[in-house]
Amino acid sequence: MKEQLEASVRVRQVDLAKCFAIIGVLLIHASGEGLFYLGIGSRPWMQSLFWGSISRFAVPLFFLCSGALLLGDARKVTTRHVWTRSIPHMLAALFFWALLYRLVLVLRQGTMEKTELLRAISDVFCWRHEQHLYYLHILLLVYAALPVTRAFAAKADEKTVRYALIFWCVTGVFFPTLRALGLFSRIEGIPKQWALNLAWASIGCTVLGWFLRKRPMRVGASIGCFVSGFFLCFAGTALLSMKAGKLSLQLLEGLSPGAVLMAAGLFCLCGALAEKLPRWLQKIAETGGKASFCIYLVHQFALHAMKDVGITAQMGGPWWSVPVVAGACLLLSFAAWCVLSRVPVVRRWLI
Repeated sequence: MKEQLEASVRVRQVDLAKCFAIIGVLLIHASGEGLFYLGIGSRPWMQSLFWGSISRFAVPLFFLCSGALLLGDARKVTTRHVWTRSIPHMLAALFFWALLYRLVLVLRQGTMEKTELLRAISDVFCWRHEQHLYYLHILLLVYAALPVTRAFAAKADEKTVRYALIFWCVTGVFFPTLRALGLFSRIEGIPKQWALNLAWASIGCTVLGWFLRKRPMRVGASIGCFVSGFFLCFAGTALLSMKAGKLSLQLLEGLSPGAVLMAAGLFCLCGALAEKLPRWLQKIAETGGKASFCIYLVHQFALHAMKDVGITAQMGGPWWSVPVVAGACLLLSFAAWCVLSRVPVVRRWLI
């Protein structure tokens, strides 16, 4: 989301994609409660699943954006720069917000005692963070791998890049999902470990973002990817959940095939649309791109505050309540960015 190595001239495709990605994050979190607590297969549950599925591109789309910016040829990125500037910035933001979330939780529980405060601090430094901050955990790995991935992007020919992306797609996207679905339950030994986990597979997603910026899909193919990815998430999750009698999350995971297809299609569509938008919409997208990292960091505070006053997706039919809650959360989080971005130290290190 936040690239300390960002080029001086903003990339409109990436700004627009980040806007969609952060809206997707808010829709996922606004609809998530209904997926767990509403009756499987009921109309409200299906409505929640619709919003939770059509927004599932969010996290892989952020990784595509990171790759499109960080693996380009415009800037020289050294190992020294990564470890003395980029990673310290990310660590500062991660631990500050993780600690703030933990302290606010202690305050909300009314247990502001010394032992609870020490436990909160200990939890933070043991990497027990607010769940959505897992993205930053992975992003640290993405930054650490930059000297390698940039060298690969600069030196590999297109045939090798395509092979690497196919290898990543098989071992990092399809195999983990199929294994989670139990299709390889009879396999034993080392082949069970061939699958890349989410953290390592995310690095491949950044390479895909760089490649799609250079070699975008046509509009028709992009729309086809998005639509097929959505139906894989929506219909697949509905069928598996109704068969199991409980929510089946395998096809809603961050790098599941449907989520990656949607992200790739939407990223290319953003490339086709970004330069054709009216100037005022381009300015909105640029502002949204700048604010997306801060919105991601603070939006759970907004959701918690709204829940305290009864504003949740459970206040009405998910068909309308999920986007309303997500929209309200977006406005509150954007307002927080407007304030925080005016504080130089915060703007540089924490958002």
